[in-house]
Amino acid sequence: MRRFGLIFGGLALAAAVITGLGTGYAQAQGAFADVIAARQAGFKAAGGNMGAIKKVLDAGGDLTTVATNAQEISDWAKKIPMMFPTGSGPESGVKTAALPEIWVSKGDFEKAAAALGVEADKLMVALKANDKAAATAAFGATGGTCGACHRTFRAKT
Repeated sequence: MRRFGLIFGGLALAAAVITGLGTGYAQAQGAFADVIAARQAGFKAAGGNMGAIKKVLDAGGDLTTVATNAQEISDWAKKIPMMFPTGSGPESGVKTAALPEIWVSKGDFEKAAAALGVEADKLMVALKANDKAAATAAFGATGGTCGACHRTFRAKT
């Protein structure tokens, strides 16, 4: 959960940016840089959580030890929509892989984030039960939701 301190700060910053866009492009660009950095850190943490789960799955270890990793992914999924305030895409002048489709199809983007949360919750249940077959299937489904979102809303890097 410590990883998300930066993210919570990013949420507050995103709100400040949205209300203060009239203060000038340079200030907004700087604020968007912080929001973009926070969301990139959140996605990196989610990837790290997936890696930790995969490592235990592959090793045949005690799956209960990584159930909190799935919980962190689920928690992150709930925050994703808030991490993309209007103006924080490529037009911000800050390097980001976020495609304009995020804002054009905001509802679809929010559904994709919610789907990640649902699949991460299923993964968490399987990990808590130490059920390797169910966890393996849920891991694949969770990763699949990540990939589906990337194909639609993230530029190839």
